[in-house]
Amino acid sequence: MNHIEKRFRRKNSLILLIIIIMILLLLGGVLLIRYQAHHQIGGLSRKPVISLKGDTTLRLYPGEKFSDPGVTAKDYRKKDISSHIQTDLDQSSFRKDGTLWKSYSGTITYTLKDYGNRMKKTRKVRTAYRKPDQSSPSYGHGIAVCMFHNIYDANNPPEDLNPNYMSTEELSAILQYLIDADYYFPSWQELRDYIDGKIDLPVKSVVLTFDDCTKDFQKYGIPVLEKYDITATSFVICAKNGKDVLQKYGDAKHINFQSHSYNMHRPGGTIGHGGVFTALSQEEDVADLKKSIDMLGSGEAFAYPFGDYTDTCEAAVKEAGFLCAFTTEYGKVHPGDDPYLLPRIRVNGGCTPEEFARDISDGQEPTEQQTEQ
Repeated sequence: MNHIEKRFRRKNSLILLIIIIMILLLLGGVLLIRYQAHHQIGGLSRKPVISLKGDTTLRLYPGEKFSDPGVTAKDYRKKDISSHIQTDLDQSSFRKDGTLWKSYSGTITYTLKDYGNRMKKTRKVRTAYRKPDQSSPSYGHGIAVCMFHNIYDANNPPEDLNPNYMSTEELSAILQYLIDADYYFPSWQELRDYIDGKIDLPVKSVVLTFDDCTKDFQKYGIPVLEKYDITATSFVICAKNGKDVLQKYGDAKHINFQSHSYNMHRPGGTIGHGGVFTALSQEEDVADLKKSIDMLGSGEAFAYPFGDYTDTCEAAVKEAGFLCAFTTEYGKVHPGDDPYLLPRIRVNGGCTPEEFARDISDGQEPTEQQTEQ
């Protein structure tokens, strides 16, 4: 064996030794980690325990403040590690103080990360309702369904300014009042159940509607609703602007679109304001209404075009499958009302929060003297 071969073998032996040492060190590190995991924290297989405080389903009444009963978490040594839990809940139906301002059905998720374990526990949250109590002084108090129309920028008023127009400042003041006064905003299904005597709703309940879904409402009204985190309904004349509205605002969270007919908000009748709805057959009416439902993807509420209706019109609305329908007659909605001939509270431009509060509280049409004040 020559000198070169000896050096080569020694070099290979040294490399092999280094590799063996590295493997031993790596194995030793793994064994050490496993040892620590097993003896110091009970092993990765020994998971912590999460326990719910209270019921598995939390039921909240409309207008009630949310309070999470919470959970407890303990590791394998029964050490309290509850502070490591992260809580996740969709807050969209709650005010900043936790008040439930619209119907909610969701889940609280509690997540714990501990020594490599990831554990979850859930609790259902549902809206609960009180049964109507006819002996209560507040029974049948009535719900104000408010009717707005156009919204405009006060810095750029329209040339044809009329009582149907309300400025963004006026609308903002009204919405702020509703928030400060802790008003609840029922869904259409809740309103129908209230009418049918199945549930009671808070005295401070209100529904906001905007007729015609005009371009001014889209441009100025929807952003105000988003700013104040309040949901409202706009009654859409589908043949006029239904496609454009859905393309622009179909995913909007603070507005839902209901039918103002597909193409019956136009002249052609001889009753009331002369809308064509009252002049068509029930079959024609139903076909139009169902076409609007198909476009909007919803048939919960309907607003009679121009407020005009006949018995045939009402029968068509029922047949089309709506939950409720509204005229332009003034007043609040009460238990036992005809769900297809419901009144609304008209809100005109220039209305102050004080006037609005009075109108939705007493449900009486303002007198001429009150209007002038």
